[in-house]
Amino acid sequence: MNGQPTVDATHDDNAAPSNGQEPMIVAQDVHKWYTSNQFHVLRGVSLTINKGEVVVIMGPSGSGKSTFIRTFNALEPYQQGSIMVDGIELSHDLKNIDAIRSEVGMVFQQFNLFPHLTVLQNVTLAPIWVRRRKKTDAEALAMQLLEKVGILEQARKYPGQLSGGQQQRVAIARALAMQPKIMLFDEPTSALDPEMVREVLDTMRSLANDGMTMACVTHEVGFAREVADRVVLMADGELVEEATPNEFFNNPQHDRTKQFLSQIL
Repeated sequence: MNGQPTVDATHDDNAAPSNGQEPMIVAQDVHKWYTSNQFHVLRGVSLTINKGEVVVIMGPSGSGKSTFIRTFNALEPYQQGSIMVDGIELSHDLKNIDAIRSEVGMVFQQFNLFPHLTVLQNVTLAPIWVRRRKKTDAEALAMQLLEKVGILEQARKYPGQLSGGQQQRVAIARALAMQPKIMLFDEPTSALDPEMVREVLDTMRSLANDGMTMACVTHEVGFAREVADRVVLMADGELVEEATPNEFFNNPQHDRTKQFLSQIL
């Protein structure tokens, strides 16, 4: 956003839009420092995500992957480089930030549902208050989305009455209710019991099949193999390797990627 420290970093050609596709997210040479300790968490990361693409970002803990995708909707500021989201430059301009956030949905590790509201009320809250939708229209859309994520029958229940997997699917429906063009997932299954993971991943697969542009931070190898168009490895704040799932998992080019895969496969 604004320069603080300066770094002589070379541009990553991997960030260039490919095959004439429409780029939805273009991050160029992104740097971020935590000013409290001057920790350089993102070190010149460049990545383009095209319309309808599913990009899975993997990497060890502390690699900067969650921080990176959180810069896409200004949940994390960055100090150097540039990010364009659906043709809008992400800057300190609050109008641009609001415009981008209206196009980008995000699902976190924790569900962050309002416990005193029903599932239906959780999903309709933002469309009514932010999009200014009529309550009846918002509720009709919410019911469609709850059916899409497989929990229509839970609409009148409260979050505390649901399993973790069901709550995460409510969180996905809540993000979709704003009708975003892009969905970001920050380790959406990491807080779930193993038996609940599949129902969330199945919902994400359905979104991918519908053509949603998605950036997913996850360690779910099966999901990455099956759904991703590209898999990216981040380590030590840098983008180490990006490739198709087949190449990434079966023929990694970098030693750091081979080391990472040896630990998770």
